[in-house]
Amino acid sequence: MKKVIFSLVATAALTSVAFAGKNVAPAPIPPAPVPQKPAPKAPEVVPPLGLYVGGGLTYAHTKCSCDQNVKFSNGKRGKVNSSDTYGFNVKAGYEFNQYLAFEGLYLYTPWGDKDKTLKHYGVYLKPKFAVNNIDAYALLGYGKTKCETLNKTFKGFSWGVGTEYSFGETSKNGTKSGWGIYAEYLHPLDKSGSTNVSTHVVSGGLTYHF
Repeated sequence: MKKVIFSLVATAALTSVAFAGKNVAPAPIPPAPVPQKPAPKAPEVVPPLGLYVGGGLTYAHTKCSCDQNVKFSNGKRGKVNSSDTYGFNVKAGYEFNQYLAFEGLYLYTPWGDKDKTLKHYGVYLKPKFAVNNIDAYALLGYGKTKCETLNKTFKGFSWGVGTEYSFGETSKNGTKSGWGIYAEYLHPLDKSGSTNVSTHVVSGGLTYHF
């Protein structure tokens, strides 16, 4: 009898353990780590170099007046001679900031009045003032000008004024990048003495800032 009771108790105990085991949730398995891709780097903004080049068309009016009759390049003699010629100009420069640049300029006017061409080489300091995309500037420098009307070369102070509109971006220090358009007046030669020579030049064209 005792053996039967013992068997019943053991069977009941095992049954309870079996049912209890069914109610226990298995331990969760942690998910495998997913490798993270590095965030893409923002493209580096390259500041403008400050360098620029330009070029365009030029009109020049030159007037010579002398104390005595002289022989001009067209073979005529007289005290006064003037010419209107047309040509081109090229320039290259460096912008230090929004207030100052340095520029080299060459212009040549081979068309118009025959045998009265004008050639000019000059280097200039270029103080400037910017409002939005518009620069107003002055040209103050030294030039070498050959006036074919007198077949002479003159050297000396040269000055001008101009304005430029930029289509590109402007950096924090005022240097530009991209295309621009300019118009300027230049007085490359003003020689006084027994021979007075005065030139007035108007130019316009395109610039590109690197």
